[in-house]
Amino acid sequence: MSKRVNKRDLSSLPPEMFAEVIRNCHPKDVAHMRQTCKGAKHFCDSRDVQKSLLQKLDVTQAPNITPDEWTASMRPRLLPGGRYVLLVNGEDLQLWSFEHSTRVWVAESPNANFRICDTFDFELLQGGKVLIITAGFSNPGERFVCVYKFDFASQKGTCVFKCGIPDSDLSPQLMVRGELVMASYQRRNQIILFNWKNSEAVILDYHHVNIASLGALVEDHHIIIALRVKYRDLEVAAISVSSLDGKWTNVRQAQWKHVVYSFSQENEVENRDVLCLTLPNQSGGNVWRRILGMHAFTPAWYPKTKIPGTAEIFVVAYEILEDSSANLVSYRVQLSGHAVGVARRAVAAPGIAWRLSLVAQDRAVVKEFPPCPSVQNISNAGRMFARRGKDVYCYQLFCKNQQPVGYSRIPGPDEPKVMSVEPVSGAVVIGAQGLLRVARFDSGS
Repeated sequence: MSKRVNKRDLSSLPPEMFAEVIRNCHPKDVAHMRQTCKGAKHFCDSRDVQKSLLQKLDVTQAPNITPDEWTASMRPRLLPGGRYVLLVNGEDLQLWSFEHSTRVWVAESPNANFRICDTFDFELLQGGKVLIITAGFSNPGERFVCVYKFDFASQKGTCVFKCGIPDSDLSPQLMVRGELVMASYQRRNQIILFNWKNSEAVILDYHHVNIASLGALVEDHHIIIALRVKYRDLEVAAISVSSLDGKWTNVRQAQWKHVVYSFSQENEVENRDVLCLTLPNQSGGNVWRRILGMHAFTPAWYPKTKIPGTAEIFVVAYEILEDSSANLVSYRVQLSGHAVGVARRAVAAPGIAWRLSLVAQDRAVVKEFPPCPSVQNISNAGRMFARRGKDVYCYQLFCKNQQPVGYSRIPGPDEPKVMSVEPVSGAVVIGAQGLLRVARFDSGS
C-alpha cells in the first residue's frame, strides 16, 4: 500500500507560527520572502516583525577606526547602512568612509567669519544615492544655516543654500526633511522654518504662560511639538506646514513674517491637532515631569496607499512623584492621514485629514536616571541610550520592566565625549579622543 505524503509549505502554518518563523530570519531573507506572495508580504510588513528585525539588525561593516587627525571635540552621526559617518571634527563638518578609513568631504563654510559648525542634520534621498545635509555655523551674536548636497557616485558635495539667521544668539536644533529645514529654539519657544529650494523662511512663535519645556521636529510635512505644561502635563501638537501658505518670506528680505501659535482661542494657525498625554498617577499627590526626548519616523511596515502614511512619534519623559520615587514614562503617538469624512483636524492635502492618536503608554521604575539626554538617542525599535562617563545605559520604551534594562562600559583609556544612535539599526556611535567606535548594544547584557 502506497503511503501518502502530506506536503505543507510555510503559508499553511498558523499565522502566529508563520510570524515567528519570519522574526527569526535574517533581514535579507525576509526581504526576499516578502516578494514571493501577498500573504508573505503582509506578514513581513507587520509591525511586530519589522520591530523584531530592527532590534536584531547590526552594522557589521563599521569597525573602529583611529585617524590621527581626529580631535576630541567630534560629534559623530552614523549614516544608515554603516558605511559612512558624518561628524564635526574640531570646527569642520566632515564625511568619513568606514570602508577606506578616509575623509571624503569637508563642508565649505559660509565665509571666513563663520567656520565653527556646532549643529547639523541629514537625510538620505534617491535610495541612498544622494545625501542632503543642513549645518549651522556660528560667530558671536551671528549664525548661518547652510544646506549641502553630496552625491555618492561622484563623491562631491556642493552648497545649495545658505542664509543668515536674525537675532541668533542661541544654538538651534536643526532637522532637514525634503525641501524643509527646521531650526528649533527650545529656550525661546520659536521655530524658524526654511524652504531651501525656494529660498523662503517663516518664523513660528508659540506662546503659553505655563509652558516649561518643549521639543520640535518635522515629519510628513508637519511640525511636531512636545510640550510640558504646568510642570506635570505633557502635550503633543501637530501643525500642518500647509497652514503656513502665504506667510513665507524671501530670505533676502530684512524682515521675516512671524506666525503666532498658542493654545488660546486667538490663534493664527488653523490646521493643527493637539493631544494630551495623560498617564494616571496611581500614588496620588503631586508629580513633576521632564521631557527627555522625542523621535519621529515613517515605519516601513505601513502600506503605501493613495492616503499618506502614518508617522510614529515616541515621547519619553522622566517622572518624579511626591514620595520621591522616579519613573520613566513613554508614549507612542501616531500622526495618520484619513480620507475626508472624519472630523477636520490638521489638513495636509486636499481631501486628506490628519489627526494625532495615542497608541500606547507605559510607566517603568527607574533605577538610574537617564544621563546626558540627546536629540539623537532613540531608535525606531523603541530603545533609548544614554551615557555617563564611560558607562552606556539602555532603556526599553513601552514596557514595565525596571530601567535601565542594560548597561555596558566602553573599553579603552579615554572617556567618550559624544554618543548618538543610528535609529534604523539601533547602532550606537561613540566619539572619543582619536577614536570613533560603532557598537551594537545588547540590552540583555
